[in-house]
Amino acid sequence: MAYKLIALDLDNTLLNAKKEITPENRKAIAAAREQGVHIVLASGRAFPGIKPLLSDLGLTDYVVACGGAQVIDPWENVVHSIYLPPIGAKQVMRWAAVRDIHFQIYLDEGIYYLKDTPYADLYRRLCSYGGVADPDIMDMETVLTSKIVMVDEEEKIQEYERELRPTFPEFAYPKSQKGFLEVISPDATKGNALAFIATKLGIEPSQIIAMGDNSIDESMVEYAGLGVAMENATDNLKSIANYVCGTCEQSGVAEVINKYILGV
Repeated sequence: MAYKLIALDLDNTLLNAKKEITPENRKAIAAAREQGVHIVLASGRAFPGIKPLLSDLGLTDYVVACGGAQVIDPWENVVHSIYLPPIGAKQVMRWAAVRDIHFQIYLDEGIYYLKDTPYADLYRRLCSYGGVADPDIMDMETVLTSKIVMVDEEEKIQEYERELRPTFPEFAYPKSQKGFLEVISPDATKGNALAFIATKLGIEPSQIIAMGDNSIDESMVEYAGLGVAMENATDNLKSIANYVCGTCEQSGVAEVINKYILGV
């Protein structure tokens, strides 16, 4: 099978624990691009947190941002977006605010939160992109947000998820990494976003490789002809993947490109 597109999650997939691209991954991606393979970065991050990596790797392809809630074209236009229902989004914001939980809303113009906290700083360090403190976001009449993210200690995040799921069953709660709880539309998945891109490019699912490590990646790993889980992935993602590669520290992305694209 000649694969024409590789969709790559970022954190703990393409990027190692230091948030770096290993030389092996960098070399393999460049070689795949030379063969005409599309490299689609697919992240829970907002686009500004992905853009520096595009420049770093010299990529000019579509991007999946906000966990699948947005698709950005090569000219940096948002060509596909799925927002949370405004009333429901406001209710989730109130739920978090009364409990003094750090949460961030992802508007088209950027990320906003109520006040600066250590968790805002943590997000900025982990994703190389931060937001803006604005106490007036609770007064917005209509909140058009692609997702809401709560940041806290992992144990507390699990408690929040257990309470939120039955309280707001209309939303999805995928995990991108420890300490983050994402609240998005059930339709805002990496798999749906990848299908949108594939249609635009005239590429069949069987011609796609998708790689990830967490529950937020499950939909695109299932959609792709070759779904790959990192060795450091969740057990559930491994169970639905066609192949399990090395860890993000072991340049698992390069392993897959070398095996299935370059044949080395």
